[in-house]
Amino acid sequence: MRPSVRFEIDGGSWVAERDSVGFTGETDLGPVEFLITSEALAQLLNPEFESLDRETALETFVEFEADIHRIAQREFVKRLGGEPPLLITAADVEG
Repeated sequence: MRPSVRFEIDGGSWVAERDSVGFTGETDLGPVEFLITSEALAQLLNPEFESLDRETALETFVEFEADIHRIAQREFVKRLGGEPPLLITAADVEG
């Protein structure tokens, strides 16, 4: 069975106005934008951290990109698509 949203490893890009890393998934209906907050990335790196700076957030995204894609896929299905960009927060990483 083909996943509802698919990702390619691309390293993401910093979205300063959202303090997040942006990345794109592909569905049968076209691309879907995702954002993962610096707080969520901090949770992946070390649950004691509250947030990450731009450079550390991007490095963490690259290190955990496959895991982030799995979380994004789960959230996409859970939210039945939802309005893009789909925002992944620390609560989504924990659960």
